[in-house]
Amino acid sequence: MISLINDLDAADKALIGLLRLHPRASVSELARRTGLARGTVHSRLDRLDESGVIIGYGPDIDPRAAGYDVQAFASVSIAQGRHDETIAKLSSIAEIVEVHTVTGDGDLLLRIIATTNDHLHAVLQQVTHIPEVGRTETQLALATPVQRSIADLIATARTQVA
Repeated sequence: MISLINDLDAADKALIGLLRLHPRASVSELARRTGLARGTVHSRLDRLDESGVIIGYGPDIDPRAAGYDVQAFASVSIAQGRHDETIAKLSSIAEIVEVHTVTGDGDLLLRIIATTNDHLHAVLQQVTHIPEVGRTETQLALATPVQRSIADLIATARTQVA
């Protein structure tokens, strides 16, 4: 099972990088671009899939191009011992695209996308109406000058020295 960046060799990283840039590339195209045999590419992709390194091949969506011009991060404090049920309720709100358990003043950090500030306000109202939610603090993202995917990181990562 692949579990660490050090378990991925240069060919794995090259394949991940190519898939990031060309997610619809065929096995033949990936083989041509990497110089690997088609069978090798196929078996490596199977291994990366089965080990959970690659978890999907869906399209990356630009939120603004899709009409979601507002992005915010909300820190949420919740009642003690209510983590699982709170996350289940937050998961039902489609505009909450990420939920992270964090340290610090809040218990959870949410990434929320919305079409307008009014839409964001409506989403935040849904969050605050969850009985387990005690307090929220929201910050609007004004710009996103750096945005990388995990595939970008893997494709350019150097082997870590312990």
